[in-house]
Amino acid sequence: MMEDTDPPRRHGQLREEAADWFAIMRNPEEAETRRKEFEAWLARGALHRAAYNRIAEAYSIGKRLKDPPEDDALPSDAAPGDDIRQSLSRSKTKKRAVLILAMLGAVALVAQWAAGSPSDDIKHPSLAIGSAPGASDRPAQLKIATAIGEIRSFRLNDGSVIALDTNSLVLVDFDAERRSLHLLRGRARFTVAHERRPFAVHAGRGTVTARGTIFDVNLLPDNHIVVRLVRGAVDVTTDTPTTERAPATVRLSPGQQVELRDAPTPLALEVVKAQANDSDWPDGLKEYRNVRLGDLFAEANRYADIPLVGTTPDIDDVRVSGHFRITDSARLARNLGDVLGLAVISGPNSIALARRCPAHPKGNCRPPS
Repeated sequence: MMEDTDPPRRHGQLREEAADWFAIMRNPEEAETRRKEFEAWLARGALHRAAYNRIAEAYSIGKRLKDPPEDDALPSDAAPGDDIRQSLSRSKTKKRAVLILAMLGAVALVAQWAAGSPSDDIKHPSLAIGSAPGASDRPAQLKIATAIGEIRSFRLNDGSVIALDTNSLVLVDFDAERRSLHLLRGRARFTVAHERRPFAVHAGRGTVTARGTIFDVNLLPDNHIVVRLVRGAVDVTTDTPTTERAPATVRLSPGQQVELRDAPTPLALEVVKAQANDSDWPDGLKEYRNVRLGDLFAEANRYADIPLVGTTPDIDDVRVSGHFRITDSARLARNLGDVLGLAVISGPNSIALARRCPAHPKGNCRPPS
């Protein structure tokens, strides 16, 4: 199924539609009568579903700031006549409008996610998931995340910037004495603002501590993490019990990386030279040298709604070198087709590379150049 093929909307229109639907679905009576219409709206594409999810998440944060006003109470001796019913109808409409405005305000507050800006300022890191207001003087944690196929940068209120790779999640926990972050999923680049509070990133069984520096942390399957230093200096500490031969902490210099594996026994932290071909990942670019197309497809498909595939095994085994933007599958397929002299078949469920266009392609076929 092809998704999100509607004409481009004006700025903020999709967000307003999502907010309107969220308000409707919170009303049991309207939700029951308009559920099919709502499901059809969601089915129009991933952008619609993402906008609705962001509205729902933003509202769960924003409602802590100020609850929508309750309906005016009926006098105890009032009968539900026409005037009362009209008053209730007006009150209900007013409450729904307030609800929508509250949600839109919450979205603007939470990193402008629904507006779709590529770089977002996080002004209030205490306004996020955590304990209810008043439960503690300690600020709650801020959750920042990216969807599948998305790379986005977030500016924190201390001036630091976090670039998140596709499908990544970081919890930010700042207080007067420290800046603590937890990478729970995916990959992040941290550009740290210099100040007196230490800046520590926890992931897997390790902790990275830095002051005024740039570094990447990649959380791989099985709690395996890779830390790479771009600029400055960081200390990488493992939480695994250590010995003299397997020290708990190592210091990285620019261009170095270290891996921490989730192992029950001590492992030596081996510092090695970082691979230079992945240094531009926040821009969606990567340099490949003699890579298999099958491996390139697998990496690009981490960002794709419609996957790249080879029509035959020999296509997957073709090797290629160059700089490619892997976050745009259609563009990547065209570039690979031009470089390798392959046909590009664009269908509803995949973008395939082939030696030639088939007699009856399942989709549009761009012949080899």
